[in-house]
Amino acid sequence: MVTGGLGFIGSHVVDAYLMAGHRVRIVDSAVGAVTDGREYEEHPRCRVIRASIEDYLAAGETFAGADRVIHAAAHVGPAGILRYVGRLGADIVKSTSAVIEECVARDLRLCVFSSAEVYGRSGVLSENDDIRVPTAYNARIEYAVAKTLTEAMTVNSAHRGLRAIVIRPFNVAGPRQSRAGGFVLPTFVQQALASRPMTVFAGGGQVRAFLSATDLSRFLIEYFDAAIASDHRIYNLGNPANRTTILELAQRVKTLLGSSSEIVHVDATTIHGPLYFEAESYEKVPVLCAAPELGWEPRISLDQLILETAAFYRERQDVRAGNAPL
Repeated sequence: MVTGGLGFIGSHVVDAYLMAGHRVRIVDSAVGAVTDGREYEEHPRCRVIRASIEDYLAAGETFAGADRVIHAAAHVGPAGILRYVGRLGADIVKSTSAVIEECVARDLRLCVFSSAEVYGRSGVLSENDDIRVPTAYNARIEYAVAKTLTEAMTVNSAHRGLRAIVIRPFNVAGPRQSRAGGFVLPTFVQQALASRPMTVFAGGGQVRAFLSATDLSRFLIEYFDAAIASDHRIYNLGNPANRTTILELAQRVKTLLGSSSEIVHVDATTIHGPLYFEAESYEKVPVLCAAPELGWEPRISLDQLILETAAFYRERQDVRAGNAPL
């Protein structure tokens, strides 16, 4: 069972499980979908239910027949979350609560996707570090606080018999990711392919470490059971070797793709509106502790990630972008 299985991370997880021979059930409201889902509806081992997880369960449906649940449904993206400000936290907590209750009732193994945003500060960030709640309650902080609460709910539900892990992904990227949510790597790639100006925000000195969605999905295919059985409940998943500043990323994309695009510095609010804020983590790089103990490590380099994303968008449209600025 994959909630949000038509979204970016969710669809990569679905692809990985189908490729590994599993049967997959997707529940997705299509709010953040990056695919129309037809390829899954036509797959003999996949079923697609087009509904929010809350509506699905409220209608009397269940997770019966599943042996594991991947909860990837959520509003996403630094720009994508803005329209939900003020109800964003409630949406995230309600959907996760519904999933947890169903998994407790049916004794199902669960993976909940959190976010590296929960750390609330800059730096090289470890699972054992304290997290901080800034007092400027913008949309990104509302998102981070809600994700933090879902982590606590998941971990504490072990006392009710829940077998679960939480993943904190760091800047996951790759083919099919949409620029619509304000995600930087697909935005740069699409701008470079179209020979449009590549828009860098806040000076471009922000430090990020980009993780391939393929590497993330491989963790769930190869190490999910070991993670459930371990003493760790929180897992940073990222690729410190892909560390780069945003300005360096723009330059790298431009060079790799042989683009004539100009790199320009702009105020993000002129594109995404006055509710847009940069992340509290000006530098956001993961320390990988729990996942390597199981044997997982990221493999896909930043250059490969850029080229894979470009190859995808040379052949396909960004189905979610619509009228999103390019």
